[in-house]
Amino acid sequence: MRRLGVLRRCRVGWVALALCLGCGDDPRPNLLLISIDTLRADRIGAYGYERETTPTLDALAARGVRFETVIAESSWTLPSHVTLFTGLPPSFHGVVRPNQRLAETIPTLAEILRQHGYRTSGITGGVFLEERFGVARGFDQYRDDGVDFSTALRIVLRILERPPRAGPFFWFIHTYDVHCPYDPPARYARMFDSRPPRDRLDTRGRCGNPHYNRMPLRPGQVAFLSDRYDAGIRYADDLLGDFLAKLDASGRLDHTIVAVVSDHGDEFLEHGRIGHRNTLFIESLRIPWILAGPGIEPGVVTEPVGLADVMPTLLDLLGLPVPDLEGRSMRAVMRGEARRNGERPVFSENQWGEELYSAVFGDHHLIVRRQTQQVQLFDWRRDPRESRDLLGERPARDETLRRLLSERIGRLDAARNRNAPEIAPGPSDPEQARLRALGYVEVEP
Repeated sequence: MRRLGVLRRCRVGWVALALCLGCGDDPRPNLLLISIDTLRADRIGAYGYERETTPTLDALAARGVRFETVIAESSWTLPSHVTLFTGLPPSFHGVVRPNQRLAETIPTLAEILRQHGYRTSGITGGVFLEERFGVARGFDQYRDDGVDFSTALRIVLRILERPPRAGPFFWFIHTYDVHCPYDPPARYARMFDSRPPRDRLDTRGRCGNPHYNRMPLRPGQVAFLSDRYDAGIRYADDLLGDFLAKLDASGRLDHTIVAVVSDHGDEFLEHGRIGHRNTLFIESLRIPWILAGPGIEPGVVTEPVGLADVMPTLLDLLGLPVPDLEGRSMRAVMRGEARRNGERPVFSENQWGEELYSAVFGDHHLIVRRQTQQVQLFDWRRDPRESRDLLGERPARDETLRRLLSERIGRLDAARNRNAPEIAPGPSDPEQARLRALGYVEVEP
């Protein structure tokens, strides 16, 4: 009954939108961009995970392109998604704190697609993807009132079942179902429950901040939370599988490019905390990016990429002009038309709370804490938990990496001075409640 109620409360305009979305006679492919919030790459079968968390994503990767090393430019939702929508790193688009809004002067993916005749629609879990942050610009319709993944996918299917008129369409679908409080349906929780009763916790309404990070957790309890996280991934994956199967049955999937990404990962005490606040360790940065659809041959891209590369790549695949961005299109790399020229560094930053910067350069990951000037260096492939600091073992290498990151920090400082963001309106009471439910209880003014 609750979900039916959500459907009845759909905003005015969705029925009208249904009449104009679809393939029609336009030969250009549709675009479906799905963001599964908080999904770390190493929990996905296609990325080497041994548990069966992601049969749908694994199958999608098998028939499409999997980007092996995808590094988020930030470790939390708002700046990462603005990077996804603009092709710009956080300091370049300026939205690095929870009171900032994307400036009107910076074009978004949805705006560009709409300018080229796409019907643009978005449906999200809200919170840091609410309209007040400027992320809804360019969408004909945008829903941000916190619907869950099941409801969102059902709404999209109901709209796409209508007779197609004009097209093609662009749908952006985002979910927090994998995010804390790690409370999947009981059937999915049982699938991954490997802990004795003494290790089980009540996860309802609890997140790393302010709950688990203030509790003395035993290793078994942390493993229990990790199991629940895996269960949430499988639940979201099954929902996506059912959605794609129905899209296939309707005949639209063959004419649709599907891109699945995340915005950041989550930590389960690898570095002393639960969640993803104030961290740039690899478990919070390495995320999936899977592409499948017409014109995309199966393969694996090993060249490191970031979320800033998604927008130019999608525009290029759709045959649209690609603006001059920090991100770059990977279309030629996907098709084997471009050769790698050494390692490409991918940079990340955090400006909310502790000021952090990092560079992933091949197997190495350098992290700098600006206030304390602490520097750490890890071999993230051989040491995926990043437990052994390599700084000082090879001074020449260390100096090269430090200089590389220092130059990047200088560029970011200059970009922030040039690109002043707007101030976002404060959250409404319902928005504040959703922030609290996801553990964001201390939103800075």
